[in-house]
Amino acid sequence: MITGPHRYADLARIWHRIVHTELVPAFRSLGWKVRVVIFRDANQDRFAQSDFPQTSFQDPGPGARDFVEFYDAALQTDCDFIFFLDADVFVLNGTWAASFTRHFDNPDVAALSYLRRGKLPGVFALLCRAKYFRALPDRAMMASYEDLQKWPDSLNRGPGERAALMLEKAGKRILDFNDEAPQRISDFHGTTVIRVSRETFAGVIGEEAFETLIANKRYFAMGAYDNVLLGWLYRAVFEGPFAPDADGGELGGSLTAEALRRVLARIERPELRAALSEYFARSDRSAERLARYLGVRAPRPVLTPDCWRAANAS
Repeated sequence: MITGPHRYADLARIWHRIVHTELVPAFRSLGWKVRVVIFRDANQDRFAQSDFPQTSFQDPGPGARDFVEFYDAALQTDCDFIFFLDADVFVLNGTWAASFTRHFDNPDVAALSYLRRGKLPGVFALLCRAKYFRALPDRAMMASYEDLQKWPDSLNRGPGERAALMLEKAGKRILDFNDEAPQRISDFHGTTVIRVSRETFAGVIGEEAFETLIANKRYFAMGAYDNVLLGWLYRAVFEGPFAPDADGGELGGSLTAEALRRVLARIERPELRAALSEYFARSDRSAERLARYLGVRAPRPVLTPDCWRAANAS
C-alpha cells in the first residue's frame, strides 16, 4: 500500500499523478500487488473521485481521527509493506525506489528510508515491513516530546522517529538512502502548515500581522515560497488555481507571489536571509526537477526581492 495524509486536493493531485506514474508500475514490476490510499485529513468534499483514479480514500474516524493518528492506524491494514509518502514529497524515479527492495531479503531490515529531514528517519518517504512496525507499542509512530521538564529545550520527535529508535533497540534496521535523494526526489516543506495557519487565524490577527509572522518565522516563509512554486506547476498541468482563497484567487489560501516578495523585502536579519536563501535555492532545484518531469516549460517565478539579489551580487 502507498499512502499519505492529505488536507488539500490540489497538492494531492500532483502527488497522485507521480505516484501512479512512477511508484505503482515500479513496484508492480516486482510482482507486488499495489494499492494507493489517500487519507483525507480535511476538505473531503473537494477530493473528487474522478480526479484520483485507481485510488481509494480514507476519512478520519475512530482510531484515526487526524493525520497524527493516521500512521499508526495505517499499520493495521492487511498488507506486507506500507510506503508512507508525505503530501509534498514527489519520488520522480520509481525504478530507483523499487531497486532497494532487495534489501528486504535480510530479515533484520525493517524499512527503507528514501528521505530524511532530521537525524532519524521519519515518515516522509518510508517503505515499511509492516509486521515489524505492528509489533511496536501502541502509538509508536506518533510525534512526541521528551524531557518536558527542560522546556523550551525539550526534544521533539517527529512522526516515525520513536518507532525508528524502538526498532533499532530490537535489533532491526532502517536503511537510509537520503544521500541519493536529491536527484530523484522533489521535496518541499511547510506547504500545508501555512495554509492551515491562513485558515485558522490569519483572519483574526489581520493580514499585516500574518505577513509579519511569515517574515519572522523561517518555516512559514519556506512554506509560502514552496507553495508559489507548486502553484506555478499546478496551473501549468491542471489549468487551475493552487491554494485558492474563498473567492478562488490564486494562492490566496497561502501567500501570493506579490505578497511573498513584499514579505521577503522586510527581512533584514542577515542570518535569516542567509538561511532562507540557501533553502530557496534548494527549493528552486526541486521545482525545476519536478517541472522537467511534468513537462512544464513556463518560466519559474523569481521570488527573491531585488534588494536580496543586489546584496548577494555585492
